[in-house]
Amino acid sequence: MKELDRVMLIKDRDEYRKAGVKAGDKGIIMGAERYGGYVLVYFDGEIYQDEDGVYCTTEKDVGVRVEDLEVIPEE
Repeated sequence: MKELDRVMLIKDRDEYRKAGVKAGDKGIIMGAERYGGYVLVYFDGEIYQDEDGVYCTTEKDVGVRVEDLEVIPEE
């Protein structure tokens, strides 16, 4: 796995549920593997415009164990 790989979370853990992600969620790896076998994953979200006209997103960035991810092949 490397930076910018598209991945899917394949294992549920309490630490992930607390961060708002679950098995089956997809995202992109941002950065290299860190100490302890974790990578930072930006999980997909929605882009929306709030009442002030500011664009926002619901994506979540979560530290995930490499062993709990599966690379999604490019199409």
